Amino acid sequence: MRVLIADKLLPSAAERLRALGLEVLENAALKTATLGDALGEHGSHVLVVRSTKVPAEVLSRGRLGLIVRAGAGVNTIDVAAASERGVYVANCPGKNSLAVSELTIGLLVALDRRIPDAVADLRAGLWRKGEYSKARGLAGRRMGVVGAGRIGMAVARQARGLGMRVTVWNHGGRRKEAVEAEGFAFEPDLLELAANSDAVSLHLASTPETRGLAGEAFFGALPEGAYFLNTSRADLVDEAALRRAMSVGGVRAAVDVFTGEGAGAADSIDVDLLAEPNLIATPHIGASTLQAQEAVADEVVRIVAGYARSGSAPSVVNVEAASPATHVLIVRHLNRVGVLSHVFAALKDAQINALETENIVFGGGKACIARIAIDSAPAASILDSVPRGNPDILDLHLVARS
Repeated sequence: MRVLIADKLLPSAAERLRALGLEVLENAALKTATLGDALGEHGSHVLVVRSTKVPAEVLSRGRLGLIVRAGAGVNTIDVAAASERGVYVANCPGKNSLAVSELTIGLLVALDRRIPDAVADLRAGLWRKGEYSKARGLAGRRMGVVGAGRIGMAVARQARGLGMRVTVWNHGGRRKEAVEAEGFAFEPDLLELAANSDAVSLHLASTPETRGLAGEAFFGALPEGAYFLNTSRADLVDEAALRRAMSVGGVRAAVDVFTGEGAGAADSIDVDLLAEPNLIATPHIGASTLQAQEAVADEVVRIVAGYARSGSAPSVVNVEAASPATHVLIVRHLNRVGVLSHVFAALKDAQINALETENIVFGGGKACIARIAIDSAPAASILDSVPRGNPDILDLHLVARS
């Protein structure tokens, strides 16, 4: 089996995959435009990416059966197109949660104490102790966390550790009980959360319902001089509205993600947002601690190894949670050649689609039981004729799936 690692990953991951007998090609210099050719030339069965986008047009190249995103989201992958081609898409959720939450808290403290500006002035030979002694302090302040996933909840816990009063919002009230079970307040109205927070941090995936979530109404609700943080996805934020909030509403912001980011380990960028005096920024490093990279590498190896061993993969995001099968055909049979092909031929003739199949061998290896999930019930005549047409079928019956 051939694996293409198209983004930077700890070298130990490739070494461990090779130790499993897999053929691994590492090329972190690949871009989306060259990814398809690399897959075709390598004949890759598995693709591992981090930030490289995987559009529909590259999915037909190589012999792809699995794409692993070495990170939490899958917004860089055309999941719908992968599903149409029967390609697994897996990710590594939760492996970088602490790294992102630690950066978020670091940025929050940096906003309050104006650390980047103080350092820049000292490096320029300026001693401005009076100016930088005006921090508000964070203990007792109100922290609003937007998103109750792994990262959002990690930020909530760490903010509480600073003595802040934390309130959490999540879409449609989801995870309300889990949030309250940890002792945090839950606010179902996003604008109310914004209006009653001294600092607000975004921790959501990029979806059609979250894009532009932090817009004019959101920033208009923030109190004068509030802190705003985004270490999740750039497209959650209307950056024009953010710039107005910084210039008019005195909002101070810290972002790790923004429109116009560079690519790879080194690049040059020209982004007007970064010139705003009330903004500090980092170059998309939220998940980039050694601890997080080790955890992600471990998970990538686990996913690929599982696929190599069994043909199925853990942590897959594009497999139906509930099968559309309406019935299950139970076939108890002798362990002989041609039994199941006889059953499948009958289903084919009846235009009945087999959606899932499991065949269990009993001790001694002489008999089996097959469970075939199907999309409609066969006629009684088929249920009667199939076992009569093969003497190795001991019993056949139909069960309706509830």
